[in-house]
Amino acid sequence: MSLKRKLGFSTIFAIVTGNILGSGLYFTPGELAAVADAQWQVYFFWVLCGLIVLCGALTFAELSVLLPRAGVMYHSLNEAYGPFAGFFQGWVQILISGPGSIAGVAILFGELANQMLGIESYNLRIVWAITAILFFVLINLRGANWGGRTQVIITSAKIGGILALIIGAIFFAMPIAATDQGNTQTISIDFWGTIQFVGLGVGIVLFTYDGWADASHLAGEVKNPQKTLPLAIGMGVLFITFIYLLVNYAFLSVVSLEFMRENPTIIATTVAEASFGSMGGNVIQVLIWVSIFGALGGLIMAIPRLYYATVSDFKVAASKTFLGPFFNALSYLSPKTSVPTGSLIYSAAMAIVALLFFGTFSNIVTFLMVPLQFINILVVSSIFILRPRLSTEDSFKTPGYPVIPIIFISVMSMFILSALIYKTEESLIGITLSLTALPVYLVLKRGGQK
Repeated sequence: MSLKRKLGFSTIFAIVTGNILGSGLYFTPGELAAVADAQWQVYFFWVLCGLIVLCGALTFAELSVLLPRAGVMYHSLNEAYGPFAGFFQGWVQILISGPGSIAGVAILFGELANQMLGIESYNLRIVWAITAILFFVLINLRGANWGGRTQVIITSAKIGGILALIIGAIFFAMPIAATDQGNTQTISIDFWGTIQFVGLGVGIVLFTYDGWADASHLAGEVKNPQKTLPLAIGMGVLFITFIYLLVNYAFLSVVSLEFMRENPTIIATTVAEASFGSMGGNVIQVLIWVSIFGALGGLIMAIPRLYYATVSDFKVAASKTFLGPFFNALSYLSPKTSVPTGSLIYSAAMAIVALLFFGTFSNIVTFLMVPLQFINILVVSSIFILRPRLSTEDSFKTPGYPVIPIIFISVMSMFILSALIYKTEESLIGITLSLTALPVYLVLKRGGQK
């Protein structure tokens, strides 16, 4: 029994755009305004980060064509660097990144649901989050087509809402003045000052593009992956970059950079009210809620496929150890729907545990970033080994190779270095948990895994 190729361009495009397009779009512009001195710098950072992500996305697209299976990240590392590298990334996703990502988005959904209802309740916030997770689990248990259609509908709704906000801001809203208190950011205009300035801006904006790699987990279920994957992934990143630029243009056509700097948390609400009147604030709340809801659905659909790919290769060895039941459960594929049911249920259960244990978004995500970006660097670097070995004349090839993957690796390496310097404790927690992959892998080797 194997996964069925049922997914087309619209589903993969919806996964790429839907997973990237979360709540960050509405809050990042205010954070960036504290760094930027002029409007052109705002656009510069959104374009720069879009191009950085595109470098990684195009490389992932080529890897997805070379290895069109569920969990491309796992198979790329396994083929390029050996079984431990593949298992390491899978274990980090199984233990840390996967449950943490789902829990982090779910808790944001719960917090916003409370705000929309005017309720302040920690317990109810958790209830909303768990309910949203279970909703998408039930949808995806019915089959890949159900999960894909749901993502297309939700992503279409959120993009439609964003376009309405852009049109309203550009054509109907009156500009709002603000008292110019000057930019509080003081970075000297020299070489190191410029490096610091760019690093700050990239660090703020890059997180808003997170989620671009998740569609590659579904490569084993994509029809005509040779054409569909590169087109959907590349166009998805370019489309999101264009939307981000339009949204920032719309914001700046209504409020000044100084206003954004002084009122970072109410920019979207202010623009919506200027565009649509008193109901605008409620509209933007619903739009943010839908964006978070869609991002959660994309994660719950994509992440279990990576779990399935990892544990499937190790379940024979695991069956000879105490890890056997765990690996058998995660590798279970529904005979009726061809959905990785075991991994789907596990990812939801672990996300709920993370919700109950950590409780807040910041606590959930602070230790995820270094292991997650380190894995992305390893996966992108595998193209240098796998292209000469697996590529054919008809295979999709990353434009600008080898410069494109080198750009991504260099930028992400600097990002990790910055996190280790400025978020040392949180980063070390994530690294320590990641290293538990080694003893687990040694147990599997004793079970016969080569």
